[in-house]
Amino acid sequence: MKKTALFVIVLALSIGLFAQNNENSSKEGKVVYEDVMKLDIKLEGAAAQFADQLPKERRSKKELLFNENSSLYQNIKEDESAEEVAMEQGGMMMKMSMMEPDNKLFYDLNKSETIEQREFMTRMFLIKSKIEQGEWKMTGEQKTILDYPCFQAVKTNEDGEKTKAWFSPAIPVASGPSNYFGLPGMVLQVEMEDGEHTITAISVEFEAIDKKLLVKPRKGKKVNQTEFDKIVEEKMKEMGAEHGEGGSTFMIQIHK
Repeated sequence: MKKTALFVIVLALSIGLFAQNNENSSKEGKVVYEDVMKLDIKLEGAAAQFADQLPKERRSKKELLFNENSSLYQNIKEDESAEEVAMEQGGMMMKMSMMEPDNKLFYDLNKSETIEQREFMTRMFLIKSKIEQGEWKMTGEQKTILDYPCFQAVKTNEDGEKTKAWFSPAIPVASGPSNYFGLPGMVLQVEMEDGEHTITAISVEFEAIDKKLLVKPRKGKKVNQTEFDKIVEEKMKEMGAEHGEGGSTFMIQIHK
C-alpha cells in the first residue's frame, strides 16, 4: 500500500514538472500518425486459393490539427485513394479494393464533446457524443517517442480488452488520435487488440493552424451512436444475405 501511494506521488510530480517546463511552449500545431492494422481476411470456397496473395496489413496516415481548445483528426488527402489488389489463379480472377473512409473526429476540449463524421457504404453520418473516457490507469512505464518523454496509461473495456496509450505531458494538450484523448498530455501512440492495431506519431510540428481548417464536420445525416450502430448492423446482415455464396469482387472498408 505504501509503494502504491509513493508511485502515485512520484508520477504526479513528474507530470507536473514536464508541464511546468513546457508552460510557455506552443499549444497549437499538427501531429501526423501512421495507422497500422493487421489483416486476417478469411476466404471460403473457390476464393480460398487466393489467401496467400492477400495483404497482411493496411497502413495509412492521419493528421491531428490541434490547439488548446479543440482538435480535428482526419485523413491526409494524398492517402485517401483506394488500394487495389488484382489476383489471378487457376483460371479465376479476383479484385480487392481497400478504401479509407472519409472519417473525421472533432474534439471540443472545453465542452468535453465530440462530433464525428463517419462514412459507411457511401453514406455519410454525423455523430455527436459527450465524452465518456472510462478509467485510464497509469502503469508507471515510460518511453520516448519522437524525443518526447511518454507515460503509459491502460484502459480495459467491458469485454476485458486492453488499450495502451502513451502520452506526453511535454505537449500540454489533452488530445490524441481517434477517440484516445483526455490524458494529461498529447497521446503519441495507441496499441489495441494485443498489438494487432497501432497508431503511432511520426512527426510533430508546432505551428499556427488556420481557423478555417480546424472546424467541426458538417457533412452527413445527424444520428446518435446507438442509431449509427443499428444502421451498420442491419446493413451488414443485409449484405450477408445478398452475398452468402461469395463472389469474385471484394471491397473492404476499414473503420477505425
